[in-house]
Amino acid sequence: MHSVDIFYGDSLKKYAFPNGHPFSIARVEHFWDVLKNDVLLNYKSINVEEPVMADQNMLLTFHIPEYVNFVKNASKAGIGYLDNGDTPAFKGIFEAASTSVGSTLRALEKVMTGEINHAFNPIGGLHHAWKDKAAGFCVFNDVAIAILEAKRLGLDRILYVDIDAHHGDGVFYEFYDDPAVFIVDIHEDGRYLYPGTGFSHEIGEGDAIGTKKNIPLPIGSGLNEFREAFDQVEKFAIDVRPQIVLLQCGADGLKGDPLTHLNYTVECHRLAIQSLHRIAHEFADGRIIAMGGGGYNLLNVTNAWMEVVVGLTMEL
Repeated sequence: MHSVDIFYGDSLKKYAFPNGHPFSIARVEHFWDVLKNDVLLNYKSINVEEPVMADQNMLLTFHIPEYVNFVKNASKAGIGYLDNGDTPAFKGIFEAASTSVGSTLRALEKVMTGEINHAFNPIGGLHHAWKDKAAGFCVFNDVAIAILEAKRLGLDRILYVDIDAHHGDGVFYEFYDDPAVFIVDIHEDGRYLYPGTGFSHEIGEGDAIGTKKNIPLPIGSGLNEFREAFDQVEKFAIDVRPQIVLLQCGADGLKGDPLTHLNYTVECHRLAIQSLHRIAHEFADGRIIAMGGGGYNLLNVTNAWMEVVVGLTMEL
C-alpha cells in the first residue's frame, strides 16, 4: 500500500463558519469520525499529520498586502464579512485560513522532498479566493500559493484538476496566461451556479493557450456525464506529462448537496482518484496532493473524501 499523509487537528478544524453556515466544522468532524473508526485501524499506511500555519510572507507570494492586513484586522474584530456576504469574519479567521495554506504547503514540501508521495488536506482547495479579496467561503487561496511554490522549486508542468461543482475561478484566471500551470476544471455550468464562470471556450492566452480547459456540465449531470468528462481530463493530463498533480476534490457535485444541482455518485470520486493516482505514478514520481474543497451534505462529503483517501493507498 502507498503511504498517505492526512492533515487533521484542532487548528485546521477552526476554518469553519458559525451560525448555521454551510461550511461548518461538522463537515470535517464527520469525515474524521468515520476515518478514525473505519479506516485508520485497517490502513496502516495512512499517517495523521499535524496542521501547519503559514507565515505571512508565504501568504504574500499570492495575496496583496492590503488584503492580508484587511483579513488580519477583521479577524481581530470578529464581525462583518470578508466579501459581499458569503464569507463571515470571526475571531481567529486569519490564523485558521493561514493554517489551511500552511498545511497544503507542508504537503507540497513533503512530496517534493520524497518523504511521502501522497497527501490530503481536507480543509484545503479554497479555490475562490483572489489576490485581493475573499469569495465563496474562501479567504486565502492555498492552491494558488502551492502552485507558486511548486514553480519556485523548479516545476514547469504543474497539473491542477478541479472536480468541485463550483468553477475554481480564483485559480483558473489567476494563472490563465501561465504556460507552466495546466488546469482542467469540471463543474456545473456557470449559467446556473456560483461563481458564474468557467466556459469551454476559455483555453488560456498568450504562451498559455491550450494549457487550460473548462468542462461545464448541465444541471442534473450524474456518473455517466462525469465519466465522459473525465475521459477528457485523463487525455489532457497524459498529454501534460505532469511533474506533480494537485486535485481539488470537492464533494458538492454529489446528489443531495443543498447548494448545487448535480447528481454525482461516489463512483465519480473513485474514478477521478484512480486515474490521477495512476498518472501521478507514471509521470510525477507519485507526487499527488488532494484538497477537500466544498461539499455541504455531511454524508456525501465523508463518502467522497473516503474514496480519495483509500484510493491513494491502493497499489496500482
